[in-house]
Amino acid sequence: MPASTHPRLTLMLWASALCACGGGSSQPAPPAPVLTLPNEAVLTVSTAALALASSGQSRDFVITNVGEHVAHDLTVSGVAALPPGSALNSDCSTLAPAASCTLTVTPGAMPTSAPGDRAPQPVALTLTGSNTPALLLHVWVLGPGSVYQGGFVFDLDDTPPLTSSVGGKVLALEDATPDTVRWGTANTPTSNTDGALNTTHMVNATGLPGDPDRPYSAWACDAHDGDGHDAWYLPAICEWGYDRDGRGSGCGTAAAPTMNNIASQILDKGVDAGPFRHVEYWSSTGSQTDVWVQVFGPGIPAAQVTTFPSGIQGVRCARAITR
Repeated sequence: MPASTHPRLTLMLWASALCACGGGSSQPAPPAPVLTLPNEAVLTVSTAALALASSGQSRDFVITNVGEHVAHDLTVSGVAALPPGSALNSDCSTLAPAASCTLTVTPGAMPTSAPGDRAPQPVALTLTGSNTPALLLHVWVLGPGSVYQGGFVFDLDDTPPLTSSVGGKVLALEDATPDTVRWGTANTPTSNTDGALNTTHMVNATGLPGDPDRPYSAWACDAHDGDGHDAWYLPAICEWGYDRDGRGSGCGTAAAPTMNNIASQILDKGVDAGPFRHVEYWSSTGSQTDVWVQVFGPGIPAAQVTTFPSGIQGVRCARAITR
């Protein structure tokens, strides 16, 4: 049988030989046909997944041909699954060795999953060529309340390089402990905006967390592994919310908060971020005599008050998005 003369594919067929000797036995079955791609190009991508802020910056997948052969007929499938308002532009068609091309994703106002959806899925894009293996790429478009990296998004940082994902912060999907706990030790910092730094100092402060089954607030976050993610911390009071009643937290007002916060971006927007087991939650902002607490609950507008560090309150943690 003559070999195939297809310009790109070589199909190798092995014929079997049969004989009728002795009792008519046959030779072993032939191997399966082998399908090969001659002159195969090898592609790499700058990142396999991009997270974007809704209505934010466009971000890029950079495709590079690291092989010795030209990549032909490059196309992207799955674009129709992007949320309405989002788009993809590509300058990838033919790619010479050592050359690069770009897939640019422009996010619209709608996220890939509804706020509060606890089983979010990214959009899967596939880049293929006539002589390349397929590249699978994932796209997330995030907004307030989107579930991402183990928590509800309450802050997005759209300033990282455009070939990487957005940064930001998320609130854990659940409380760090079902019980109320004590705040912690004295001699801790009192930053009202940097919960990660506060938590580090609290965990490293003199003394141990006491009963391991009822750890102090910062230790409960430091040990948290919500949804398989680490680096959780106890939010500072301005990460929790704003100073609704003018009590002096320094966190601004509902109309002009000091920073993006959990109350403005999640609680006030009605995102179902429960279960919250308590009405009052510790912040990591405090002193030897007073600690700021975030108050909220069914029918209770978000508020901020101070209390004694020897009291007991709930603990909900936050973490920075990793890119």
